[in-house]
Amino acid sequence: MKNSHWFLFICLIASFMFLFMDSLAYIIPYHEQQELFLFSRSYQESYLYESGGLGRYMANFITQFFYYPYVGKVIFTLLLSFIYLLPCLICQRIARQNDPLHLAVLIPLYLLIQFESIDFKFYHASNIFCYLLIFYCLSFLRKRYFYYSLISISLITVFYLGWMPLLISVSVIIISGLSAKYLSRFFTDKKYYYCLSICICLYAGSTSYLFIINYNIKERLLLEAEDHLKKKEWEKVLHCADKFRGNNQLMEYFRNMALFHIGRMPYDLLKYPQTKGVASLYLPWTGEPERSRYGHYIYEQLGYINEAHRWAFEAMVVYGETAPIITNLIRYNIAIQRYGVAHRFINVLKQSLFYKRDTEIYERMIREKQSPFPNALSYNPEEKVRFANILNIGPELSYLCDRDSSNQMAFEYLMSDLLLSNQITRFAENLGRIRTFPYASLPRLYEEALYTYKLGVDKETYDKLGFTISEETEYRFRTYYTLYRKKEIKKLKEQFGDTFWYYLHFLSPYGNKIIDKQ
Repeated sequence: MKNSHWFLFICLIASFMFLFMDSLAYIIPYHEQQELFLFSRSYQESYLYESGGLGRYMANFITQFFYYPYVGKVIFTLLLSFIYLLPCLICQRIARQNDPLHLAVLIPLYLLIQFESIDFKFYHASNIFCYLLIFYCLSFLRKRYFYYSLISISLITVFYLGWMPLLISVSVIIISGLSAKYLSRFFTDKKYYYCLSICICLYAGSTSYLFIINYNIKERLLLEAEDHLKKKEWEKVLHCADKFRGNNQLMEYFRNMALFHIGRMPYDLLKYPQTKGVASLYLPWTGEPERSRYGHYIYEQLGYINEAHRWAFEAMVVYGETAPIITNLIRYNIAIQRYGVAHRFINVLKQSLFYKRDTEIYERMIREKQSPFPNALSYNPEEKVRFANILNIGPELSYLCDRDSSNQMAFEYLMSDLLLSNQITRFAENLGRIRTFPYASLPRLYEEALYTYKLGVDKETYDKLGFTISEETEYRFRTYYTLYRKKEIKKLKEQFGDTFWYYLHFLSPYGNKIIDKQ
C-alpha cells in the first residue's frame, strides 16, 4: 500500500513522456522562444520587485533549458509528475496514511490539458511545484510546528509566487489529507488496490477524453509549419498545409512562401485556397500584436531588410526581448550596416546561457563586413527617401523589381499579387520582366491570365507584348467557356478549379470582373 504512489508516479512519467514526444512536441520549443532568460542584475530586478515576479523569474530560468527540446520534455514531465508525488509524500508524513483516491493526480492532469494551448503560462506549474516543495520540506517538522510554519511561510511567499498557486497547493494537501484520514480506514490492502485500479482507469479515461476534445490540431500544425519554415524545409511546410483543415491566413502565408521556394508558385498557386486574395501572400499591418511575430519572414526572403527590421522591432515592442526577435534584429542591423545597434543586441544575447555562442558568429560578420543576406537590397545614396506601404505589398514588389530585376521572388510575388487582385492589365504590362529568368516556357497560370487579357484588347495592343499563347491553352479555354455558358459548375470545378479563369469567376474576393488599373 505504501508504494502505490510511487507506482502511479512512474506511470505518470511514462505517459507524459509519450505525449511530449509526439502530440505536444512543438509546444516545448515554442515556450522557450517566448522568453529570454538573462544572467544580469537588471533582468533579475525587473522581476523581483513585482507581485509574482520571483515565480516568473524561476519559470524563465527553467524554460531556457527548453532550448534542447528533449531536455525540455524531460523537465516538464518530471515537474508535472512531482506535482503529484509531493502531496502524496506530505500526506503520508502528516496523516501517516495514503490517500486511497489519489486526488493529487488531478492537478498535473489539469495542467497537462492546459499545456495544450500556446497561451498556457509555464509559471503556473512551476509555482505550484515550488509551494509543494516548500511544504514537503516543512513536513519534516513536528506536526504542530508544521502548521505554524505553513501559515508564516505562505504569508511570506505569496508576494513572490502568487496567491493562486498557493491556494491550489494548500487545497490539494488538505483534500488529500482528509481523504487519507477518513477514507483509508475502509480499505484493506486488497480493496485498496481495487480502488487504485478504478481511480487510474477513471482519471486516465477522463483525461484522455478532455485531452482529445481540447487538442487543437490546427494550432499544432501552425507551430510545426513555422518550425519547418525557419529550417527552410519547404516540402514539410507544404505537408503541414495539406493536413490543415479549413482556411487560415497564416497557413496560406507560409504555404505560398513554400510554393515559391520549391519552384511551383506560377503553376500551383491556385491549386490551394487563397481566401484572403493578395493578403494570402503577406500580412498587412493592421495593428494586431500577433501579426508582428510573423510579418518579417516574407520581407527577409525578398531581401527587403529595412521592412523586415521594422516588423522585428514592432515585435520587440509587443513581446519584449525574446531570443528570435533579438537574433533577427542583430542580423538585420548587420545587413543594413548599423553595427553599433547590432552590438547593442549582441550584448543582450551574451547574457544568455545558450545564445551567447551565436554572438561570436555575428561579431565576426561585423569585423569582416559580411551580410547575413546576400540577396539584400543594396543601399543607394542617391535614392530619395520613400516610405513602405504597410497595407499593400504590391507597390513594394514593384519597387523591388525596379531596383533589382534579377530578384525572382519579387517578380513571382508581384505576378501573384496582380493575378489574385484581378489586375490583368498591370499583369500583362509587367510580364515582360519574365525574360530575365530561365523559365522553359510561360508558366500555366501566366498563360491563362495573358489569354484573358488578349480577349479584351485589340491585336495591335496584344502584339506589343511579344508573347504567344499555346494552342493547348486556347483549347482549354474554349472547353472552360463552353462549360461556363452551360452553367455546369461541378464539372468546371473538377476540371478547371485550379485555373485563373475559375478563380476570377468564382473565388476572387474582389469580384468576378477584371480590375483595369489601380
